[in-house]
Amino acid sequence: MLRTFSAFFVVLLFGCIFGPLCLILTLFQKNQNLLYWLGGIGCHLGLTVAGIKVEVRGLEFLNPNQNYLFLANHQSYCDPLAIISTIPLNIRLILKKELQQIPLLGIIMNKGGFIFINRRKRIESFKNMANMVDQLQQGYSFLIYPEGARTRTGHLGSFKKGVFALAINSKVPIIPITVSGSYAIMPPSSFLIKSGTIKLTINQPILTTDFHLKDRHLLMNQVRETIIKNLQTPEKPNSNHEQKETVQQIH
Repeated sequence: MLRTFSAFFVVLLFGCIFGPLCLILTLFQKNQNLLYWLGGIGCHLGLTVAGIKVEVRGLEFLNPNQNYLFLANHQSYCDPLAIISTIPLNIRLILKKELQQIPLLGIIMNKGGFIFINRRKRIESFKNMANMVDQLQQGYSFLIYPEGARTRTGHLGSFKKGVFALAINSKVPIIPITVSGSYAIMPPSSFLIKSGTIKLTINQPILTTDFHLKDRHLLMNQVRETIIKNLQTPEKPNSNHEQKETVQQIH
């Protein structure tokens, strides 16, 4: 309980001190690097206070002059903090519309180019996702969770094919990221944070220009298999789930 409270308090205090400064500076310059830099520091600070270490492999696969669509499995709320604090690129997120209402933070994320999705309004969601494709084509990087939500069991869930159609349309390289160990730190049934280690495996880029829209299931399977191979055994999808997915793809 104390660890969780301390982490939230430190991040909140950090945001209250540096958030207004960021907003003032962004009014006078269009460069958003300061926002992302401070965001990365805030994420790292929160993880450190919570007693969470992040081990990352594969940073050598990233080209600092190239933007990417990062696709990762989603185990807990700690995942984006771990990714943003360790990958040396400005990464935008797709977030639930409700998060835009958070005082100050919602404004900062909006300034940073984050996209907010209202899942209850499909037409609005489609427009926002089209906006993401435009931003990818303009040179910005995004992080998306193809499962669509956090795992409730600790196992990798099924992927949404729509994400891969967007990826093919954007023609931006995909970087699959395997997140391991995060579920045990903060399972969905609890808001309490445990100390531990999150392992991130950054895999080699997958060129979406090699795929057509009709091949999106092939791209999805390639990304999925890449993520699975770096998961710990208890985190891998069970055989029944895999068999169900195979049947769905055949039909």
